[in-house]
Amino acid sequence: MLTSRRAFFRRAGLVTASAAAVPALVRSAQAAATAPGARPRHIIQLVSDGTSSGTWTLADHFSTLTRGRGLRFFELLGQPGVSATSVNMRSLNSLVTDSAAASSSWGCGSRVVNGALNCLPDGRPLRTLYSLFAEIGWKRGLVTTTEITHATPAGFATNATARGSANDIAVQYLERKVEVLLGGGSTFFDPAKRKDKRDLRAEFRAAGYTVMERAGELDQAPLDRPWLGTFYPSHLPYTLDWRSDRKLRERVPSLAAMTRRALTKLERADHFILQVEGGRVDHAAHANDITAAVHDLIAFDEALEVCLDFQGQTPDTLIVITTDHGTANPGLNGTGKEYGQSSPLFAHTLKVSRSFESLAPELKKITDVAALQRLLADATGYKVPEAKAALFLTAMQKKAPVLYDGMNGAEMQLGQLQANYLGVGFTSGAHTADFVPLLALGPGAERFRAFLQNTDVFHHYLALAGIDFRNPTVPLLAETGPSAADVEDVPALV
Repeated sequence: MLTSRRAFFRRAGLVTASAAAVPALVRSAQAAATAPGARPRHIIQLVSDGTSSGTWTLADHFSTLTRGRGLRFFELLGQPGVSATSVNMRSLNSLVTDSAAASSSWGCGSRVVNGALNCLPDGRPLRTLYSLFAEIGWKRGLVTTTEITHATPAGFATNATARGSANDIAVQYLERKVEVLLGGGSTFFDPAKRKDKRDLRAEFRAAGYTVMERAGELDQAPLDRPWLGTFYPSHLPYTLDWRSDRKLRERVPSLAAMTRRALTKLERADHFILQVEGGRVDHAAHANDITAAVHDLIAFDEALEVCLDFQGQTPDTLIVITTDHGTANPGLNGTGKEYGQSSPLFAHTLKVSRSFESLAPELKKITDVAALQRLLADATGYKVPEAKAALFLTAMQKKAPVLYDGMNGAEMQLGQLQANYLGVGFTSGAHTADFVPLLALGPGAERFRAFLQNTDVFHHYLALAGIDFRNPTVPLLAETGPSAADVEDVPALV
């Protein structure tokens, strides 16, 4: 164990591993996975939230443009010892899931309605994955680029009839003593922002936690105490904006950095389970902002590399890589004669320096075409034709009707405008019903080979930990329920 830890520390400064190292890492995991009755001591589930097939594809192309190679995710396909399958992620009440119902399916083994966290429709709370693992001594961690109280991390550890109960979810983390909590959402721990005025940061400190708010504090955090790190009031900034802002980089750690530190701490335990979420891929897709989405998926891939490096030194680690649903299903469209313009258009993503989210405050103030043209030219390199700029302003002012209600929003209209420049179109600003990909490598990976229902993941994890338990379930409900606005709290552009 000591040799393993020292080896991992030596690699702590690495953001990426060489492409040639990946097969070696896989071979190490394969040796452990193929041993009769092999069980992992460590489980890491990586979730790139809201990542449609088209988003994976475009991020791979973008990775080639910017890093000279594709995503590690795709390099793993076909490697010995790697199981690859698809998963039906539907919720209890709809073919299209939200993140709360999706994460709950992994977190309790029962389907719940969209908007709920590990609760049946009658309000009955279900035992969570993290409560069951705590009972047998496993340490638990949650790392995310969203608010730490957001649906995907909360789905492994908490119960709520409404996913928006962030203040209560924060309290549940304290009560349930989750050992590592790293992400955004400092608002929900701040007495000045909470309705009940509880100073949760003080309460976490009193319970023995190291409480952090800046990246530098994470680097120095003691390994013998539990951690609460909330590095931004809401979700962490998009990677696209983070990379170009020194002050943001000083304040907010990357997903790879948080993952590395979490593993450095958790590996001191004999057993641990860790969820790592690249949550802002989903938000960018909701906004039809393809450049922000692919930057965040690259950041997720860098976190995956950290986990692969860890697994290479600690082969009794199971790694599961997946997403919870598709969002907006972007695709690079065929453009020009024999589609010859598609590749050059997508290469324009290299010129984009700001996310739609960062542009929003300025866009709200713009009332004339020339100002809009200047802003978008500076932020994206797109010299928007006057006629199209005028149409977009009309859409922003909600004076232009749209034929499809699912595209009736300023974000989607900006995405459609940018499609002329980047070549990428979206189906809407909402989730989609895709069967999602799942890769698994390490001891127990063979359980993830057949087509899966989302709830199977929970039961596989329990079996691998030697836990015999099953939550109650109810039959699928009619295709009715809360509106998208009630289950997804992505801020609107205007």
